[in-house]
Amino acid sequence: MASPSSSSPRPVGTPPTSSDVARAAGVSRATVSYVLNDTEGGRVSEATRERVREAARQLGYVPHAVARALRAGRSGIVLLTAPAVTVGPLFARTFAELQQELSALGHTAVLYGPTGVRGADAGRHWAELRPDAVLSLRDDSMDEDAVAVLHQAGVKVVLGFGPVPVAGAHALVTDEEQVGFHGSPASPDSP
Repeated sequence: MASPSSSSPRPVGTPPTSSDVARAAGVSRATVSYVLNDTEGGRVSEATRERVREAARQLGYVPHAVARALRAGRSGIVLLTAPAVTVGPLFARTFAELQQELSALGHTAVLYGPTGVRGADAGRHWAELRPDAVLSLRDDSMDEDAVAVLHQAGVKVVLGFGPVPVAGAHALVTDEEQVGFHGSPASPDSP
């Protein structure tokens, strides 16, 4: 196997490509694709697979999510829109658990903060990322127009969390007063 340094030099700041991995491993780009995407049915020996994986490790190669999304026709992104709030331990723990569970299902959770736009404009901002799903956490920028834009853009799942459902979206309606009441520590005088 050729060492990564013997390949033609890349400009500084340019990430290695699958072509670089193929050159370093002495295989075709198709073989690199079979190995790094764990494609079933390819006739690639275990020794060659290991050579490709090692070349990728040495070069610091990571797959390009946008290119992968274009090939697959979906991004794997689950966009969580959130209002401008101070993130405390409950939200941080919940988001970490959501990330972990979505990752196990092949999705990536992305937290999207407020942009100051609402309605259809917000929906267009979110749709630009081509998410598979949008979960809106009591974000006032999600309304019926935003949901319509998301559905037109092909977003399969739109879910709103909060005190009021949004037309066109699935909803998990929460009574925030009760959530806050039950989530607070009991006072010394309470039974």
